[in-house]
Amino acid sequence: MSRVSRGFKIFGWIIKFLFTLLVALVCGFLLWRIFSSSDPKSMKTVSVNDGIYEAYEESDENLYIFRQEQSSTTRAEHNAGYFSVTRAIFVPEANQVQVVLRYNNSTIKNLKRDYSLEQLPERADDLFDVSLFFAVDLTPENKDDNDTLSEEGTRTFRCSSEQVLKDEKNLYNYRKFVFDLDECGEDLDELLDSGLLLAVYADVYYVEDMNLDEEAYGTLCLYDYATKKETVKLSSADRRAIEAWTPED
Repeated sequence: MSRVSRGFKIFGWIIKFLFTLLVALVCGFLLWRIFSSSDPKSMKTVSVNDGIYEAYEESDENLYIFRQEQSSTTRAEHNAGYFSVTRAIFVPEANQVQVVLRYNNSTIKNLKRDYSLEQLPERADDLFDVSLFFAVDLTPENKDDNDTLSEEGTRTFRCSSEQVLKDEKNLYNYRKFVFDLDECGEDLDELLDSGLLLAVYADVYYVEDMNLDEEAYGTLCLYDYATKKETVKLSSADRRAIEAWTPED
């Protein structure tokens, strides 16, 4: 074999090796992104309180939970990619909604810019609060106004939350919020059974700008009347957490 032929052969091996390495690196990066963006274990388990525990017992350990497939990330021009809701579950028998909010470190940088903060907040700080905005149909005989809010056709109310958990994973920050509708004088099971619940939105506010009459920093739909409900089965971890709960006296 001539030196020229041998040189081309070695060159071909090098090109093949580099191409294979590039493919491996791309695949590795994609796998890293997939696994790094999944919720930490702390966010995947149902948060337990007396309401969840009692509903679980009364349902003979077959607690009904559902979710809907909705757009999970803010996409408005002023907050594109700021926030994601990675988990939103409705527990009618416990009169609760549980929501996991996720935001990355760039959202904190954007917050500093948007609010002209002197210093960059720490990622461990509790920077955001979430409240739920409900829309209820006042004119069930008129289906044409179901997608619009009006004083004549819609009753609205807001439910505040309790932050129960926080966690971090790589570039992502997680906060879990629990909404107890007893505290806002509403019955989720009744609203659903009546067919009058039109929509539920999660409104995200910066904790230093909590004017709920103003537009939220980020808004995501969690429920609408037209989207199919998907049953969420209790995992073994969910059941262990519920069964280990000690009810308050």
